[in-house]
Amino acid sequence: MVRRLIVNKQKLFGTDGIRGTPGVYPLTDYMLSIIAQALAQSLLEKKESRRKIRVVIGKDTRLSGANIENILSKNIAVLGIDVLLVGTITTPGLAYFVKELSCQAGIMISASHNKATDNGIKFFNAAGYKFTEEDEEKVENIIFERLVNKTRKISSAKKGKIIKFPNAQNRYAEFLQSTVKGLDLSGYTVALDCAWGAAAPFARNVFEGLGARVFSINDEPSGYNINQGGAINPEVLKQLVLDTSANIGIAVDGDGDRGIMVDEKGEIVDGDTTIAVIARYLSEQNRLKPNAVVGTVMSNYGLRVFLEQLGVRLITTNVGDKYVLDALLRNSLKLGGEQSGHIIFLDYLTTPDGLLTALQVLKVMKEYAQPLSKLSECMIKYPQVLINVKVKEKKPFEQIPRLSAILQECNAKLDGQGRILLRYSGTEQLARVMVEGKDKAVVENIANTLAEHIRQQIGAG
Repeated sequence: MVRRLIVNKQKLFGTDGIRGTPGVYPLTDYMLSIIAQALAQSLLEKKESRRKIRVVIGKDTRLSGANIENILSKNIAVLGIDVLLVGTITTPGLAYFVKELSCQAGIMISASHNKATDNGIKFFNAAGYKFTEEDEEKVENIIFERLVNKTRKISSAKKGKIIKFPNAQNRYAEFLQSTVKGLDLSGYTVALDCAWGAAAPFARNVFEGLGARVFSINDEPSGYNINQGGAINPEVLKQLVLDTSANIGIAVDGDGDRGIMVDEKGEIVDGDTTIAVIARYLSEQNRLKPNAVVGTVMSNYGLRVFLEQLGVRLITTNVGDKYVLDALLRNSLKLGGEQSGHIIFLDYLTTPDGLLTALQVLKVMKEYAQPLSKLSECMIKYPQVLINVKVKEKKPFEQIPRLSAILQECNAKLDGQGRILLRYSGTEQLARVMVEGKDKAVVENIANTLAEHIRQQIGAG
């Protein structure tokens, strides 16, 4: 097994860290120990001062998190590095503490919106940013070297300390509140769906501490129920909003970096509309300089149209918040995000945070004295159809017979009032066909035509 891994040098890192099923490669106990030692070695090799190296580790509410935390912390400490354990915390909370506690790296144990039986590891650098592809490659190289040699390249006569950091959840809640300093939510009712995840222990406190009345559901995790409800399925929250006459509903996912809103009428407000609301507010406050925000290839065409009316440019990137962050940094921008609810406010955090997003929306609601339903009217969504096609191979689309000609015909039907996006899933054997346009019937016809042709040519049966 080891020899095959070395020859193929399989890529361990996916679009968001290393994920899998605990107990199964690459998340076996042995591999976790190798991964931890590789991270430690990478930090020791680039150490530039005599300052003690520290790593902070957090986890979501999955049952497997405690064992992974134990293995990682012990195998990092054995190489002389101190480890701070902040316990159950959101991914953005972990990113915050890396910098706040002056650590050289951070590890978040989470598989984000995946099911409870999955888990994963996300790495952060000293500035609180997710590891770059170069950082990941360095760790991977050390991992495979260790699998070959079965020896440690670096050892330490003195072990590092493993320290439990107290009160992390309350401390992070206070930080979130500080981003809307002076916001008084007295008279507001907030409906909250914590998805049985990492935000559950403290999310209510964030809003109650600002004076809001809070109704919270899915907030007593068992370790087995993470992501049942929450941002990936906000239907339950819709009913809670209506039952409690809430001003806003907020659904986060298991690791708290995704936020989907529900307005007072029970209508879902996705990431695209949220970006539109915030972008208009910042533009009118003369705080959106340069006049641009970042979206992804999945951002609704209506967002682009609305932003153009504001005089704001939409820069698009690949799907994934790390690509959004990269575009923000390259273009010196402050706001960007995804339709799925991953929104980055770079003035405050290096990662998306569903609770932070909700606070910024509430701030706009309060300052404009308008309900979320009214604010959301600023953007008119174009009908969007997404079809997933199971494929036996991920053949370049330009090499699929007759597809280019069919695409040309379909684009002519849109007449410049929409777009077609074909892409393959990064994690599954799926071709994704996405079509947008003003006429829903035309959009559906085009999407079905393209999906059926791809199915006939490379479908998996």
